[in-house]
Amino acid sequence: RRQRMFSFGKKDSTVKAKIEDLRPGHFIEIPGGWWSHNFIRSKFLIESPRVIDELRAAGIERVVVDLEKSTIPFPAPPDIDFERSERPSGTISPATQAAEVPARDPLESAPPSMKEALLRGAEMRRRQEAAEQAHTAALQETQFVLKNMLAAGPEVAARTREFVGNAVSTVLADDATLHLLSGRQSEASLRFHSLQVMTLGLLTGKRMGLSETELQDLATAAIFHDTGISRLQDSVRMAAGGGNRIEQEAYQSHVLYSVEMAKGSSAVSKSALAAILTHHEAFNGSGYPKKLTGDAIPLLGRILAVADRYDYLVNPQSSPLGMTPAEALARLFQQEGARFDKQVLHAFAKSIGIYPPGSIVQLSDGRYGIVIGVNTEALMCPSVLVYEPTVSKGQAPVLDLLETADVNIKNCVAAAMVPKDVLDYLNPRGRVAYFYSRAGG
Repeated sequence: RRQRMFSFGKKDSTVKAKIEDLRPGHFIEIPGGWWSHNFIRSKFLIESPRVIDELRAAGIERVVVDLEKSTIPFPAPPDIDFERSERPSGTISPATQAAEVPARDPLESAPPSMKEALLRGAEMRRRQEAAEQAHTAALQETQFVLKNMLAAGPEVAARTREFVGNAVSTVLADDATLHLLSGRQSEASLRFHSLQVMTLGLLTGKRMGLSETELQDLATAAIFHDTGISRLQDSVRMAAGGGNRIEQEAYQSHVLYSVEMAKGSSAVSKSALAAILTHHEAFNGSGYPKKLTGDAIPLLGRILAVADRYDYLVNPQSSPLGMTPAEALARLFQQEGARFDKQVLHAFAKSIGIYPPGSIVQLSDGRYGIVIGVNTEALMCPSVLVYEPTVSKGQAPVLDLLETADVNIKNCVAAAMVPKDVLDYLNPRGRVAYFYSRAGG
């Protein structure tokens, strides 16, 4: 079978495979068509072990491997350590590092300041866990709504309204907190993207003082804004707006398809439909489908435009690795600022912070950390999980910079500039997943 991948004939050029047999370099097809799974594409090359994790997390058990399009044989030779090949030379594996950390309670001998940071870390992890459970449930509900949006009867519309209402109520709560979720929470799927855009859009809308009804329309539009992509050919979908002029125009038609599909749900108001129609319009008139400018674009559409673009930059469809949150935010302001309403852009930045969750930072005392939470009233003072080699990653300390007067952020750091052992400890995500929680749960 390993030789067949080099043959020119089509016979026996594909094999069925279990997820555990896949490796980076295998070109796969997920059986069943677009609506049978959560991924934007049905056929793609696996470029990272993270993609295999996403397939497993989505509950997919078997796929088809195309031997001719794969860059490695199937099954993969047993003498290749794919996990090691993914890591730069000299990197200590997570398992090895965990084994080398002494099994002891770091609180026993920690100084008061460290003890406080360790306790805060434990509380942040508890809240993150709650957010991850809520995020999993929200993903499932988003999937149900997307798959059944055209079904006859009132059930789907009622569930859509209930889902949206719960999301708006949670975001409007005074104790709502935005969290960076673990890598296993992210996936390359329409439901994931829709939920990310809804989350980011609601936070921005809240910051701008939108009413509860407006937020409900915004959330509904976010859920359905890209459903029309399902009607595009695979090649157009994979190009994601790139390619030649014909492919670009074909991709742009997904906006009208999305509006047409969303009209079939009684849960989608006229305001939500207008937001779906205009979520690719640009403030300077360079967008589509109608090349509207400025205030001619409805406010909800302007908010969706920023949230949608940010998520595309950090979670691109064509790759498991995107920009860091800080890089994406800088891109929106510096290179693409003319495309967006500046009031919306500033409200968005205040919602996710100057140092968005997922940003790697270096503190004024020289230590490295990763931002995991935002203090929306003090944007320069997020919560930072700090590299502390004397304790395991599962007990890592967290500093709330709002309460730490003698420590602040010196600068954002690219992953390539961070020492390998630090990067392994902080474990930045290839894809960036956000969700919210309340202090009570």
